[in-house]
Parts: sequence; C-alpha cells; structure tokens
Amino acid sequence: MVKRTLILAIFLLLATAAFAQRTEQEGSSRTLSKVDRAAERMKRRILSSPTKVEPAGIIYYVSAEGDDANDGLSPQTPLRTLAKVNELELKPSDGVMFRRGDVWRGSISTREGVTYSAYGRGAKPRIYGSPCDAAVEGEWIATDVPNVYMYSKELSNDVGTLVFNGGEKGCAFKVMKVLRNGLPALHIDTGEVFESYRDLKRDLDLYHDYRGAKRIYLCSTEGNPSERFNSIELLTHGHIIYATNGVHIDNLCLKYCGSHAIGSGTNKGLKVTNCEIGWIGGSIQFELPEGRPCRFGNAIEIYGGCEDFTIDNCYIYQVYDAALTHQHQGDTQQLLTMKNVSYTHCLVEDCVYAIEYFLGREDTIKEHYMLNILFENNILRRAGMGWGSQRPDKITPAIIKSWSHHNNRAFNYHIRRNIFDRSTFDLLNIGYRDSYSAPRMERNTYIQYLNADGGHLGQERTLYRYDEAFPAVMERIFGETKGKYIFIEK
Repeated sequence: MVKRTLILAIFLLLATAAFAQRTEQEGSSRTLSKVDRAAERMKRRILSSPTKVEPAGIIYYVSAEGDDANDGLSPQTPLRTLAKVNELELKPSDGVMFRRGDVWRGSISTREGVTYSAYGRGAKPRIYGSPCDAAVEGEWIATDVPNVYMYSKELSNDVGTLVFNGGEKGCAFKVMKVLRNGLPALHIDTGEVFESYRDLKRDLDLYHDYRGAKRIYLCSTEGNPSERFNSIELLTHGHIIYATNGVHIDNLCLKYCGSHAIGSGTNKGLKVTNCEIGWIGGSIQFELPEGRPCRFGNAIEIYGGCEDFTIDNCYIYQVYDAALTHQHQGDTQQLLTMKNVSYTHCLVEDCVYAIEYFLGREDTIKEHYMLNILFENNILRRAGMGWGSQRPDKITPAIIKSWSHHNNRAFNYHIRRNIFDRSTFDLLNIGYRDSYSAPRMERNTYIQYLNADGGHLGQERTLYRYDEAFPAVMERIFGETKGKYIFIEK
C-alpha cells in the first residue's frame, strides 16, 4: 500500500520579541499543484511576452523567407541567414530583429552594445544550435551490431546528447569512457567494459566517435531511429550566442546546443530578457588523461568579472549544468569583481543547478569580491531531476550552488521572495569565507523532502538536514525570519 504523502507547511512569523512558528498540514498533491499553477502562469507570461525594446540606432530585420541580397532595413526587405547577421558592421545602439515563428540553425557572434530581439506576431524566433533534424536529414544505417545504428552525416563537433520529439520522448544517454591505465575503458554509467559502438547494449545509449570516424552511434531496440521518432535534435559543441559588452538578448528561443546558450568572458552590461532556453549542454569541455571527462553546459554564463549583468523574465529548462551563472576560479593576478548582478522573475526547471556562482578558490588572492547581488521573485524547481541527472556525480545538484572551495566574498547580497522547489541533493549550497559575505534571505519559500539535505551552508559549509530544525538554521545564518517551509514526507 502506498503511504499517503503529507506536507507539513511551517510558516515563520515575526513575533514581538522573538520568532514564532505555526504548523499546518495538507495533502501534497494540493500544495504542489499550487506551485505547478504558479509556474505555469509564469511560463505563459514569459512565452507570450511582447517586444518592447526600441533600439535607437539602425535596425536590421531577419526572416527565414528573406534574402541576404536585401538591405535588411525593413520587415519587407529582410535578411535571411545568421551568417549574414554575423557579417553586419553593427554599432552600439543598433538592433537585429528576428521574425517571430521562424527557425534558424547556427550561432550568433554579437557586437558591442547591440540589441537582438523579435518582430512580428506569434512564437518567439527559434535559434537552434543543432545543425539539422536527424530524423529528417541524413540516414540512420544499421551496423554489424544488433539494434545499433550509425548516423550517416560526419560530425566532428562532439554531441552532448540527442533530443527526441522536442523532448517529449526524452533524450539519449551519452556513453563516456572511463579510462584506466593499461586496462580496458569502462561505460561511465554501468561500469561494464566499453571500447566502441560495438559495446552499445542499452536502449537509447549514444556513443560519438568524434575524433575517429566522426560518427554518432545509437542503440535503438525499437527500430530505426528515423522511423521511431518525428524529430532528433543534436546538442553539438559550441554556444548559440557569443556575448560581448552591452549586448541585450530579448525575446529569443534558444535550444539544442552542447555548450552554452549564451556564453561570455568578462563582461559589462549583458542583459537577457524574455527568453526561452532549453536542452543545453553535455558536450565535452576537456578530457583528463585518466578518468572521467568534464562536460559543458550552462544556459547563460559569464566566466570572469562582470558588471551590470541582468537576467529577467526568462524560462529555462533541461540544462546539463546551471541555468544562470557568474563564475571564476580566481586564478588570476588581477583583481576580479562581480558587480550589480540581478536574476529576477525567472522560471527554472529541471537543471542541475538553477543558479550557480563562485569566485576565488581558497588558494587565490582574497581581494576578489561580489557587490550588489540580487536573486528575487524567481521560481526555481527540481534541481537534478532533468537530463543532467545522467552525469556521474550524483551528489552535486542544488537550487543555488556556490561550491565549497571558494571564498565568495560578497557585499550587499540579497535573496528574497523566491520559491525553491526540491532538489535531489542540497536544496541550497551557499558557502563563503567571511561572515559578512552571507546573503540576506527574506520571505523565500522552501520545499524539500523531510530529512533530505537542506544544504551545505555557512562559513564551514556544514550539512544541515531539511527537518524541523532547518528554519532556525536559516534564521541564524541568513536572517530568514519570514520564510515558508514545506516538508514533503514520503
């Protein structure tokens, strides 16, 4: 008999002299459905967001039915390709507007101070990192191994995974080799010997021999992949948008790439608004001589210092690593700062980390710092429950992840009015070297399984269980006196 799941909702109230709490009990399906409805409302709002940006400079229009011989200066004379967009001599305050409802494949190298957005009516313009729909283009050829098919097109850029039917049928499991000195390589998940495509056995296991034959191989126990699926998108290595200073990315749908949807080094003035981003990451970042490879993928990343970094009103899902991140190891002799970072009104679902940040390993200079950091009014859900769960390190997911070996020196850091909805490991991972670097947390809602990991928190990165003592921990470390805590008991 299935034990009925109950939720204990503990509301922290501010009393006159001290802290008081009230306990309520209600069915889990009812309580979680409230969060589902709130998330669905937010998703609809983001997906239907109108274009409000008005670049002050020259505006170029791009349509899938355009022509690169056009001047691109009106919706009636649009350009056609991303290659042409990348050739434009754009200047700060110029704009590039993509027609709603259209699809492009490839990447954009942005120009400083330029706005990239949408025009027309309908769904957001879609820009895919996937070079083609492999259910339509190319062939899946049966190999000498039962149920194993080879895709006919040569692919030298590593593929992170394959997404079937837009995600409705899930994605492939990318088989990585665990190398051993003088011994046969192993399947990263099963631990069985794995040397080549001939060792594929499990349905929808994928192997990409990107250095040798430059082919991908898929085990499909239900027949030829092109007959089994309506669409097959490839998450190939590379970003969709390479961002530079002062760029505004607005109202675009960015999907199916193996690295980052939007990636940048040190940046000032990057702004991302009203975007949909999904199915990102998984391609190989680097391989160690022995052991496990490291894989890409964040939705929006700045690696380096940053200033005036804004992400607002975006829907992000199914990312191998983090949805939103500013980060740097700090292994530089120059001072690194991260100033005026704002993540607001975003819906994030099924990523390993909703928000990831770190600055300065403990063996680097201590002067690196963050200033004016705000995470507010976001719904951040199901960390570690998306396709990134196929990563081998299962003890890493968190809604907010700051890691344990960084100084994370910060000033004026606030986390308020968010919903943090479940994680397969830490609900929160927020650590720092100095007590003044702790974020001030206010009026957040916390949802996690009773006695699961509440998180590694504070200066010592102590592990706290998500139990009846957790609200007091949050008040003591982060000053959270008006949080709402929901305990899911299985």
